[in-house]
Amino acid sequence: MLRVMMFCLALCGPMAGLAHASLTVLVGEPFGRWGTIMPVGHVSLYLDRVCADGPVKLRMCLPGEPQGAVIARLDKIGQLDWIGSPVLDFLYGTSQPDQILPVTTKDTVDALRQKYRQEHLASYFPDGTEKIKQDREWWETVGVLYSRKVYAYQLDTTREQDERFVALMNSSQNRHSYRLHRWNCADFVADAVDFYYPGIVRSNHAADFALMTPKQVARCVWNFGEQHPEAHLKMYEMPQVPGTLRRSRPVRGSAEMVLKTKRYLATLLVIQPELVVTCEILYLHRGRWSMDQGGPSEGPMAFVQKTEQPTVASR
Repeated sequence: MLRVMMFCLALCGPMAGLAHASLTVLVGEPFGRWGTIMPVGHVSLYLDRVCADGPVKLRMCLPGEPQGAVIARLDKIGQLDWIGSPVLDFLYGTSQPDQILPVTTKDTVDALRQKYRQEHLASYFPDGTEKIKQDREWWETVGVLYSRKVYAYQLDTTREQDERFVALMNSSQNRHSYRLHRWNCADFVADAVDFYYPGIVRSNHAADFALMTPKQVARCVWNFGEQHPEAHLKMYEMPQVPGTLRRSRPVRGSAEMVLKTKRYLATLLVIQPELVVTCEILYLHRGRWSMDQGGPSEGPMAFVQKTEQPTVASR
């Protein structure tokens, strides 16, 4: 339903015109136990002219205000469907550049995330409940670069588009709707990108087994930007912060995951080798695409500089 609403609203306004801001698809590499089982990564949306008005509302940023919010759908954030975070908090767990951890340990990262929860998320995840099963993923909206490397794919937006997107998100119910096969994090970002640029994100039914994946969303944005220079495509990478936390792993598509994950490949070669052949054909013909498109590496100062720019009035 949200995708239909977004598509209809997008057609009501102009898609062309000079843009002064952008949307950015942020694809994080997989990590941890779930990242080993399902190494497709996670995707969220960064809007640099839209601010988080608390964790569950959006608004247009004010002149001189730190610019930009990241919106992420997660499965286990209680009754919520998505959480909005200021961009530096999302990436580094703090809005103060001098408080960004240069080197991490599990304890220092946990402490930074708990501090953010107590200051900004306590009404949704109060002390003593933040680790229960249905709430425990809140921390994936805080300091993500301590846990994984992130790839960014950026396209221009207009102020009118951003305003309509904010209005739509604030009027829609922020109620848990995550489902792996249709309402996952990639579907959420695909819907949002299609709101701004209708029809550019399409699932790869063959190579992704009818799932929408983070890699496919990024690939569609990249392909559109390559074909439409007026959208001013930009790609950059944000490295995982050094430290003792385990390093994240490459983002995979679905067929690629079967071929490049040892536990799946070894098992299927024994019990169903013809499926391995099928996956290889699908991957080679429909699934090959590299997340690394040669973009520069960006650190926190890139976002600090952006926050110091005043909001430009719409034309």
